[in-house]
Amino acid sequence: MSCLELDDNDILKVANPMMDDIIRGLARRDYNLHSCHFSVHLKSLGGPEDFLANCDQYESAWGSPGQRELVAIFRKQKSFTLIWDQQFSGTDGQVLAMLTVALKGGRYFVDHFMLH
Repeated sequence: MSCLELDDNDILKVANPMMDDIIRGLARRDYNLHSCHFSVHLKSLGGPEDFLANCDQYESAWGSPGQRELVAIFRKQKSFTLIWDQQFSGTDGQVLAMLTVALKGGRYFVDHFMLH
């Protein structure tokens, strides 16, 4: 199946639980929960030590994560990317949360994640 054929609800059924685990893992400082949907490639870019350093940085700059609001979905043949406005307790500004989910071998994996 092509990701181009998925409607918004189908994409959100896949991506929301993944993003929930990523954000919950960040809030709990739990690398295994945070990265449980990551592709092999994404896991190879950093491990638990890098993750904890990022947790410290996010927490000191923004506080703890809160609600998020979907802004956009972008589709490609074998992936889709979602952009959210991610709320944090310690910032009045907006934080962009981006998640790219790739279809590999009939399964979905988080292939890119960013908070900015």
